Amino acid sequence: MRWLSVTLLLSVLSACGAPVQQAGNSNIRIADAALSSGSPQVALQVLETTLKTEPRNLDALLRQGKANVMAGNTAAADVSFRRAIAVDAGNTEAHAALGKLLLATNAAEAETHFVLVADREAGNTAVLNNLGVARDIQGKHAAAQEAYRRALEVNPSLASAQQNLALSLAVSGRAQEGAVMLNQLASVGTGGRKVRDNLAVALALSGDSAMAGQVLREELNPADAAAALDGYRALKPPAQP
Repeated sequence: MRWLSVTLLLSVLSACGAPVQQAGNSNIRIADAALSSGSPQVALQVLETTLKTEPRNLDALLRQGKANVMAGNTAAADVSFRRAIAVDAGNTEAHAALGKLLLATNAAEAETHFVLVADREAGNTAVLNNLGVARDIQGKHAAAQEAYRRALEVNPSLASAQQNLALSLAVSGRAQEGAVMLNQLASVGTGGRKVRDNLAVALALSGDSAMAGQVLREELNPADAAAALDGYRALKPPAQP
C-alpha cells in the first residue's frame, strides 16, 4: 500500500526544475546548444571529449548529468551529478539536480540535497517546492507544508506550490481544507487539468466520492475513473485512536 501511495503522490505532486549555468569553454557552448535543441546525445559526445582530458570539469559534469536526464539515462545522470558534487561539495546546482533525480527512488536522500540548497538559497522556490514533495512522499506532511509555505512567501503565485500545499493538506487529514483551496485554483483556471485531478484526490479523501468521480469522468471513462477513485482513497491517512 505504501508503494501505491508513493506512486500516486509522484503523479500528482508538481516538482520544479533548475537552469544550467553558462560557461565559456567552446565544448560547453556546443553542448549547451545541443541541449537547447533537444539533442542530448550530441551533447554527451562533445562532453565526453572534454571529460577525458578534464575529468573534474564541473561545468561539463553538470551538463553531462542534464544530457543523461534528457536521454533517459537516469543511472548515468546520477553518476554525473555525484561526480560534480565530489568536485565541489557545495555546488547547489548539482545537489538540486540530484535531488530531483532521486525523488522517485529515494525521497529521504533527495530531501538532504534539497535542504542543503534551501539553506544556501533561501529564495529558491523550485528547490523549496521539491523539498516539500520529498517530504510528502515520506509522509512528513507538516514539514512538507512548511516548505511549500516558504516557497509561497517568496512567490505567492507559484501554482505548483499552491497545488502541492493543498494536496498535502488533503492527504494529511485536512481534506476539506485542501479541496477548498484546489477548487479556488480550478475556478480561476490555475493549473489546468492537473489541478482538477488534484481536486478529485482531495474530494475523495474528504468523503465526497460522488463529486470526485464527476471530476474524474471529465477526462476518463467510467471504469478508469472508478479505478482512479479507488487509488485516491488509498491515500487517506489511518484514523487516529
